[in-house]
Amino acid sequence: MKKNIYISILLFGSLLVSKLSVSQQLPIYTNYILNAYAYNPAVAGSKPNAVVNLNYRNQWVGFQDAPKTYMVSLHSAVGKQKKAAVGVLINSDNTGLLSRTSGYLTFGYHVKLNKTYKLGLGVSVGMVQYRIKLYDAKIADTGDDLLTGNLLSNNVFDSNGGLYLYSDKLFFGVSTYQYIGNKITWKDSQSNLAPHMYATLGYTFKASKTVSLQPSALIKFSKPTPAQPEFSLRGLYKNIFWIGGSYRLNDAVSALIGFTIKNKLSIGYSYDIPTSPIRTYTSGSHEIGMTYQFVKTKKKLDSDEQELNDIDNSIKSKLKKQNEEGVK
Repeated sequence: MKKNIYISILLFGSLLVSKLSVSQQLPIYTNYILNAYAYNPAVAGSKPNAVVNLNYRNQWVGFQDAPKTYMVSLHSAVGKQKKAAVGVLINSDNTGLLSRTSGYLTFGYHVKLNKTYKLGLGVSVGMVQYRIKLYDAKIADTGDDLLTGNLLSNNVFDSNGGLYLYSDKLFFGVSTYQYIGNKITWKDSQSNLAPHMYATLGYTFKASKTVSLQPSALIKFSKPTPAQPEFSLRGLYKNIFWIGGSYRLNDAVSALIGFTIKNKLSIGYSYDIPTSPIRTYTSGSHEIGMTYQFVKTKKKLDSDEQELNDIDNSIKSKLKKQNEEGVK
């Protein structure tokens, strides 16, 4: 019984920070436009090239034991027709005494519905590790045998799934995470991986030749808490630079800024200003994300090669014309 009490105290103290906003076991990302794969495995393979994502979030600066999240992912379409997709995602979320590390492999398939829209289906399978850092716990009864080690650790199998409808302008996705609901066992106590559901929607409007507007929304849901919507608006200049804002219900308002270099490297930054009661204790949250697409570039021909190509094309054009005249 005493062991269960200690474990409950440790878990409560570590998870209290996350409970102050919305009861979610999974990390939060403000830059979900750059980081769409983190919220939906069906996004894997939706780009014509391989994509690498890096993300770091420092939540509630100044609040002791506040969450810090790290993520790295890679996904790509595979095969001659680029219909199949694979991906890998590694995530680490640290809150107080508790840390959560997860790794997933993703398998996806994309279908062309018409000239405009494609539909992606994806599933991720992997492992989640929860650890309690006992060496940082301050407990009076140090003689209890539960505290003889440095860590409490538990691994559990997990799976996520989703679908993703997209075009050059529109995207819509629905996904479910931790839908298996496996149990985490701590000595004689247990807790469940709670299922989480996400829905995303966005559209890009052409305001002028150089400026585009992109409204988008993300809705999160996990029982027993109510759904939490998040609304964002970005203004993009020549697809090179963007600025915008975001509002997460009962949690924060955010400023967004970023840029893209040569249609390959995109870097985005967000600053969250809390609107919940925790705003008294923190100056806000910082998040930075980076996306790199392995775009293939055409090799530039030197002047001699270009001249030979021009001559070759000229000869082929004359021969074709002569053949056509001969047929006539």
